[in-house]
Amino acid sequence: MWPLSALFLAVTAVRVTGDEGALPTTLQAFPSLPSPLLAFHKPSQTPPGRHELYEAAEAMWAKALALNTLAPEYQGQNNTEVAAQVGGEATLSCYTYHLSDERVAWLKRDDDQLLTVGQEVYAAERRFSVVHADHAEAWELWVKDVKLTDAGQYECQLTTSPPVSFFFTLTVTQAQAMVAGPSEVHIEEGSLLVLECYVKQAPVPPVYIFWYHNNTMVNYARQHHIQVDHQNYTSTLMVARVRRTDAGNYTCQPYLANPANVAVHVVTGEHPAAMQHGGTHEDGGAPAANHAPPRLPAPPALPRLLLALLATVTWLESR
Repeated sequence: MWPLSALFLAVTAVRVTGDEGALPTTLQAFPSLPSPLLAFHKPSQTPPGRHELYEAAEAMWAKALALNTLAPEYQGQNNTEVAAQVGGEATLSCYTYHLSDERVAWLKRDDDQLLTVGQEVYAAERRFSVVHADHAEAWELWVKDVKLTDAGQYECQLTTSPPVSFFFTLTVTQAQAMVAGPSEVHIEEGSLLVLECYVKQAPVPPVYIFWYHNNTMVNYARQHHIQVDHQNYTSTLMVARVRRTDAGNYTCQPYLANPANVAVHVVTGEHPAAMQHGGTHEDGGAPAANHAPPRLPAPPALPRLLLALLATVTWLESR
């Protein structure tokens, strides 16, 4: 009986004929197995003069097995889209099975650049690498420190005859931080300062979003009046009871994104045009992120003096 290496073979009928008629052979399939297992049975006793025919039959059978071995197949969706951002990493995964001696090559189709063949890397830059574990079905192309020029079409090619190719489209974006409101904020001392930063053009939420005050990180500051809340693509900085020392430049720096800056001016008893009250600018600008408690305007100094003088005269006359 033939060894079990004949697994995963398509059912093939083989018939060998000679000068004296058909060779007495039996081709048997076992349907109970997941894939057809074909067993070739020789007669218990070979008739005289039939040895050469048996050798020819074995050779033809081996050829039939080779022709019917399942071809390598791709497991996944062709024309797959992969998103990455500048400075990050990108992974293109090519899943195959029934792959024997064939190799997998990675190419960048836009500039006809050969990147890898098997586990050998031919790319000019070390940012490219290929990962494949023994007996695994995935051939992964890794791109580190992604650049905008890495965007384009990639090909996973199986070195069969003829070659079989599968394509991937890599899109690369440059993430950018944005702070809501104007680039300069005037806020009254003792008020609540709220700065909201959000990240644009990022395929996934950033790992972190750091806030800096005059180049000093404040996310983990010990000042109890400073609080930072990070949710997905947004980070909110809150400074309670603003002090004059809180004035300065604030920077929102997300992971793998360009930063955004805002200048904060702390004022006392002043009402410049850029002062923010009740969520709007006095000049009709964008909504404010700062909230100051309303205060009644102080009466002029001269009427107060006259009132005090009148009260004094009235008191003297009553005596």
